[in-house]
Amino acid sequence: MKLSIQSMCLRSLTLAGAFILISVVHAQHVSERNPCVGLICMAVVEVGNAGNPADVQTGLGAVTYPFAIGKYEVTLEQYLRFLNTVATRPYALPADKRDALIELWVLDMQKTHDYVSKDGLIARTGQGTTEAPFVFTEIPDPNWDTRSGQRGMLNISWFAAARFANWMHNGATATADTETGAYSLNGARTGFIARNPDARWWIPSLNEWYKAAFYDPTRPGRQPYWNYPTRSDVLPDRGPLPGGANSANFNGGQPEGQHITPVGAYEKSVSYYGTYDQAGLLWEWTDTSYNNHDGQPRTMGLMGGSWSLGQINISKHGGRDYLPQYNDDDTGFRLATRGAAQ
Repeated sequence: MKLSIQSMCLRSLTLAGAFILISVVHAQHVSERNPCVGLICMAVVEVGNAGNPADVQTGLGAVTYPFAIGKYEVTLEQYLRFLNTVATRPYALPADKRDALIELWVLDMQKTHDYVSKDGLIARTGQGTTEAPFVFTEIPDPNWDTRSGQRGMLNISWFAAARFANWMHNGATATADTETGAYSLNGARTGFIARNPDARWWIPSLNEWYKAAFYDPTRPGRQPYWNYPTRSDVLPDRGPLPGGANSANFNGGQPEGQHITPVGAYEKSVSYYGTYDQAGLLWEWTDTSYNNHDGQPRTMGLMGGSWSLGQINISKHGGRDYLPQYNDDDTGFRLATRGAAQ
């Protein structure tokens, strides 16, 4: 399948398989729940309307099955629990497993640029051995008080997101594996790895992500897709929190040192299905790959734009792709899962 999106460097596209979750939230059509899997509780919203048409402007968004998607991006608090469960003693492991777990944390999570987050998000101490394990701790941000741990988690590579998804798939416990499940990683740190058909938690495909963000069967007119994930065709504003019904954290709109806001900080800006921050805050990985000129999968797609200066195309026409081992201070992710009835 080949797609074309304005402002995105697209090559031939490979879509992975899929799956889902749910309670009732922001409007009468929103169904949400907050399932707890092992050590992690994660709010998800149901994405119904299976068999919906694709967006006639982009060719994206058609999904033949119901599924659920994270109401929010994965947070610092959730990722911190993951690190302290799976990545404390990597040097006690064989080399083929060690390096992948070490890379789940990068120094930029602790030493972020001052203009991004003044003191950082997650610090690491220790040696990563059995005798002196790594200990990961939150670096509190007093600007957010009790919501500090709810900041979106940055500097996430596709492989880190996939390992988190595998951990969730396998029960998110102290013994849950990060290398098998939704994705057969087996120590891989580069290359393309497709989603397994029996995945229970996964990184959403481009079509799944796009539908959750822009589709609205109640939208007036013949085109059921909004331009922005805030149920609007008008560029959102970047005003002070908590904002209005069409607000987003993008293009440096927040004060210096406070660009990484808690998820859902723009409380009234929500998609038809009930997701927050699909416009701005952090670029979000998908598990849709883009092929090189030889037709081989090389990069993975991201959507949504970010807090970063210059990131003004947070519409359905925006997007980018990176090598899956890449991370930056504006890359994050959310997960998808099976629907409540599945």
